[in-house]
Amino acid sequence: MEPYHRVVGGRWGDEEPPAEAYSRVSDPQRFLPLLGAADDLVAGLRRRFDVMVSDEPVAGRGELSAVRLSPATGAGADLVVVRTDFPGVHLRAGRWARASFPACGCDACDEQVDDAIESLVEFVGDVAGGRFGEELTAGPGPRELHTWRAGSSSTAYLTPAEASAHGEPGRFDWAPWPEHPTGAHDRPVDSA
Repeated sequence: MEPYHRVVGGRWGDEEPPAEAYSRVSDPQRFLPLLGAADDLVAGLRRRFDVMVSDEPVAGRGELSAVRLSPATGAGADLVVVRTDFPGVHLRAGRWARASFPACGCDACDEQVDDAIESLVEFVGDVAGGRFGEELTAGPGPRELHTWRAGSSSTAYLTPAEASAHGEPGRFDWAPWPEHPTGAHDRPVDSA
């Protein structure tokens, strides 16, 4: 069996974290650099890709602001970058995919901000690079939501209520975002 510290941060060595560490967040401010990293990512995406950028209404508790990046042409996935008061970043990509950075933030998981930033950058790069897909299945049994990125995949089994909220089933193999045309690098943010 692989030692526990290789799965999460190294605080606990080869030992299991204490049970109370799962419900404790001692220093959430250590994730504050994620907000700056998200801002830098959005700015970089605007410079590199031909995307429409718009403010998005915040939808969840603790969400501070959100911005949607939509490829101007082609069949690339939309990306919504949400800044949270944890502090952290939520991503909504394509039709159904969701990701949070940090993924948890509790003392037991012992996530490190540099690792969270690296994961955030990889996720965004996979969406913009067309290395991202998702599928919502249909059928008589439980519906499944499959998402995949370069080197990563996940499956969620949905309750009937969740499946209904997700809408019609389908499969999307999202295309890369179009590169920015020459000379159009500094478009203003479009208001929603």
